[in-house]
Amino acid sequence: MRGSRIILRRQVGGVSGYESEFGYSRAVRVGNMVFIAATSGLYRFEPDLVLDTYLQTKRAIQRINEALKALEFGLDDIVRLRVFAKQGLCLDDFKKAYREFFADSKPALTLVYVTGFPSDKTILEIEAEAVKE
Repeated sequence: MRGSRIILRRQVGGVSGYESEFGYSRAVRVGNMVFIAATSGLYRFEPDLVLDTYLQTKRAIQRINEALKALEFGLDDIVRLRVFAKQGLCLDDFKKAYREFFADSKPALTLVYVTGFPSDKTILEIEAEAVKE
């Protein structure tokens, strides 16, 4: 077909177990874009879950970075983040961890408060969108 193009799609699984249970991908790359599913700083079967905003933020971003690397992207390619947080999030601790990764690149950021997550120990989940020039 004239003018049509093929867009390659690649997917990355995760380690939480929810991906296979619910049937979704941790990250999907379509062309020069990557979409990362809501990612927490906790691992599903981890015995020692930490109720700490700073650590959960940092670990969620590290998990996002792992998914991006698997698709040949990096944190600097992120253009938008959506943070879903429940009451109890320490905003100062969130900002501290966030700035460790995004002080220079400054992606668009939305913070939405929610009533809860599947695990009571989850403080936040982060979605990301990345684009490569």
